[in-house]
Amino acid sequence: MPSINGPIIHIRQGDGLNIAYACDNNFVDVMCVSIMSFNDHNCDANIYILDCGIEEANKQKILELCSGKNAVFFVDAKKTLDALDYDLNLDRGSIASYARLFIGSVLPDDVKKIIYLDSDTLIRDSLEGLYNYELKPFIIGGIRDSFSELNKRVFGIEKGGLMVNAGVLVIDLINWRKNEVEKHIYQLLEKKQKIFQGDQGVVNTIFHGNVKEIPLKYDVMSYLYDFTYEEMMLYRKPDNYFKKEDIVDAVNNPVIVHFSSSFRSYRPWEKKTTNPFHQEWNLNYKKITGNPIMDEKSKHRYGFLGLWLIGTVHAYFRPVSFLISKGEE
Repeated sequence: MPSINGPIIHIRQGDGLNIAYACDNNFVDVMCVSIMSFNDHNCDANIYILDCGIEEANKQKILELCSGKNAVFFVDAKKTLDALDYDLNLDRGSIASYARLFIGSVLPDDVKKIIYLDSDTLIRDSLEGLYNYELKPFIIGGIRDSFSELNKRVFGIEKGGLMVNAGVLVIDLINWRKNEVEKHIYQLLEKKQKIFQGDQGVVNTIFHGNVKEIPLKYDVMSYLYDFTYEEMMLYRKPDNYFKKEDIVDAVNNPVIVHFSSSFRSYRPWEKKTTNPFHQEWNLNYKKITGNPIMDEKSKHRYGFLGLWLIGTVHAYFRPVSFLISKGEE
């Protein structure tokens, strides 16, 4: 059994899947739901939790959840994050999200490949296919996100290029370490400038043009359930995004549902939502907390004009403002 208090005792399950989460104590119950859903479809795996301040009682709860199914290892990531003397942009949540950027150095050297998962994900099938996805010659694999041409420009991504969501990543840790990825991350952070899109912005800045694209079914985000295809195209104004039929297939047959933030819906631990997989998430949440989310409430839906205005801010004004602040416009 892994150590909770001392250094990691690395007794792996063998050649099973390696997955990683990054979490602090405030988000443990949400992460536990994701872990439970992973356990339902995957066994003999190694779960590495980049620990950003999880209390001992919660660590024990996680160990009990996985007992007899998967091995759990708590890896101290808090020391690494506490040592960062940078003005990090936390508009994407807790500083724990930045722990993924140092995954190669905080994990044991014998971990050669890993799937990184955000804590707000629901796993609905085996991740063996995702884990075995061929990445060569790239270091990471990710799922295309819906960003405009101007948003991509912020990260040096050309029109038509791939910008990925950082909530689900497949990482070749051998080449991550060999290419000293974290050295480049430190150099970027040392500029002490706000990073657009936070840790996701770092991932896309470092890897743009060098990412293996993974099928959408492995990271189906909330906005794909909140909007019709036409509404999504109006609101997000994405450059080189998926065809409508590809989105319909992924939405109906997701391997990973990602409860990402959306102005049109609450996240499942906040309110009961209209997401078709809310109840599936809620069943595990009730097992963890004893209290299901019952209060159903929708956010303002906005009409055509509202979507157009919000989308214009998201797709044009925000990235242009950021580029101007950097002296690039």
